[in-house]
Amino acid sequence: MIETHVDSATEAAERERAALTEQGAAYEEFRRRVASLSTTEIRRGCAGATAHGSVTARTARADTGGAACERVRETFAETVRPHSIDDVGEEPLLETIREELGDGVALALAPTTDAGFTPKTKRAVLTATRERSRGIEATVAAIDSELESLETAADVVAGLTEWLAAANETPLSSLGFDALRNRHERLAAHRSQCDSLLTERQELLASTTGRNQSADVTHRSLVRYLYSSYPVVYPVLSTVTRLVDLLDDCQRTVRSHLTRRA
Repeated sequence: MIETHVDSATEAAERERAALTEQGAAYEEFRRRVASLSTTEIRRGCAGATAHGSVTARTARADTGGAACERVRETFAETVRPHSIDDVGEEPLLETIREELGDGVALALAPTTDAGFTPKTKRAVLTATRERSRGIEATVAAIDSELESLETAADVVAGLTEWLAAANETPLSSLGFDALRNRHERLAAHRSQCDSLLTERQELLASTTGRNQSADVTHRSLVRYLYSSYPVVYPVLSTVTRLVDLLDDCQRTVRSHLTRRA
């Protein structure tokens, strides 16, 4: 069997889907563990006595406030972070949190922020986590559409290339007029099948295949993301277009033989 760009694309899409599924599970574990943490209320302006007997204004919060924020950071590092970057030692933890959950959450969880793990902070973390999870779900749905399209394309390409390989075993010079005409008709039918596949693929690329209340994933952006490091960004279009060119060449050759036999 001839390996095509469609085969490579299928491997890439399946790999990304598996990675996103693991990341989605990691986010769910992070959400569950954050939801179980207790929050602290901030009460400012409470009086506190110094060692010299003077009174100062201080922030009254449970000592567990800073510890809870630290626990959230640790939980993120244990669950989500390994699925977010290739090398967990290269990027600072708060930078990864910022990339995944946004500037506001990263700032609220920073060790230098004297806020503690308040109900507001907890809601912000859980909301950002829910939004990120929905984004992952939308992308997985789009990848499922891509895999379905790739499977259809792979079946068409495999059937066509197998037929061409078998047909080429018989020299055109050994075929009679009727056999040549049948060959030309079969080539035309395969060309029509390829044209339909190209049309369907273009329609898919123009659609939004991953959508929920938090995210819209256009298929063209998904394909560009999945295959950005590959020789071709549009593997189905590239593969099928090459087959169309091959079919056109074959048809011209058969027509030339038909003309000589007429």
